[in-house]
Amino acid sequence: MLKAIRILSPAAALAVGLTGCVGSAGVSTWNYQAGPGYETQRVYDGRVQADTSRGLARESCTTVSRRQVGPSGRLDSSDDTACSSN
Repeated sequence: MLKAIRILSPAAALAVGLTGCVGSAGVSTWNYQAGPGYETQRVYDGRVQADTSRGLARESCTTVSRRQVGPSGRLDSSDDTACSSN
């Protein structure tokens, strides 16, 4: 019990000291594949935001970009993005 209080005390002091502050941290990863006539890239972005008035929020987005060369040599491309927040 005392160990838990020692761990939580600095966090509580920090939260009180950050009254009215907003901070965020993010992570981005990607994956790329290519072959004859096509390429695909998938990007994942995740962000956590801390706001002392609203608490913690998380948002994550995934974007898939596709490029393909058709038989006539025409380049077809599409970008699809899906986001969710908690």
